[in-house]
Amino acid sequence: MQQMLGKEVRLSRIVDPKTRRGFCIAFDHALQLGACDGLEQPEASLDQMAEAGVDAVILPLGSALHYGSRLAANRGPSLILRLDQTTMWREGSPLAYADGHTRLVASVDDAVALGADAVITYMFVGHNDAAQESASIRDNALVNAAARKAGIVHIIETMGARGALAANVHDGAFVRFHARIGVEMGADLIKTDWPGSVEALKAIASELPVPVMLAGGPGNGSDRSTLDLVARIMDAGAAGILFGRSIFQAADPLAMMKACRAIIHDRAPVDAAIAQAGFRKSPAAA
Repeated sequence: MQQMLGKEVRLSRIVDPKTRRGFCIAFDHALQLGACDGLEQPEASLDQMAEAGVDAVILPLGSALHYGSRLAANRGPSLILRLDQTTMWREGSPLAYADGHTRLVASVDDAVALGADAVITYMFVGHNDAAQESASIRDNALVNAAARKAGIVHIIETMGARGALAANVHDGAFVRFHARIGVEMGADLIKTDWPGSVEALKAIASELPVPVMLAGGPGNGSDRSTLDLVARIMDAGAAGILFGRSIFQAADPLAMMKACRAIIHDRAPVDAAIAQAGFRKSPAAA
């Protein structure tokens, strides 16, 4: 009972229990990609997140240790600790492997000691090498057991392995397939890929008993197109977003954060959210 209440309290700081909506930012890219544009001044970025009213932020262990005091000083955002490192996002680079490899690099105990409300782990499926998927399932099971014992939220980021068995990782049926597996693994919240259409996302969000949040990936053309995607995600009944680069690499990250929050929490239309956010230049031109 204590553990269940602990999860309920922690989840309420990530997703509003009344509206079932949340606005979170992924800020863990350096663990996967090394030096990354937009991560040069982490403390300043965390201050912007607090100013914009971001609910939670994903940080890897190192960033949490070095910069987590900003979360305390600002009374937010809530901390989601990334527990694993992957080579999956090196696809197309000289450092890519035929299959992405993922392994745990931090623990639920670390998250508790750091005051995190949640932990997050990848669950990639459809590797070329079945052993890699087996390892992903095993690691998620271990983390979930520890999270249940500690009363901490476990977010499972279910995705298709890139460059592997799935012809299209954004196919609605495929996303539905692995998101459901994530729920059955014990996830308290699912983060997953855009499933190709609002209709496909509606079906996934409506049938899962836990909140569903969407990953963003790199910027998709303009800041306006990112905000349009956020609106479509919310219209489909998702709980919110866990975007990263499309926000912190925007021309005006603070305005992007404010606009995203307005769309998610205030249910503002995109044009109204843009007007409220105070962009320094038109997001359509970004």
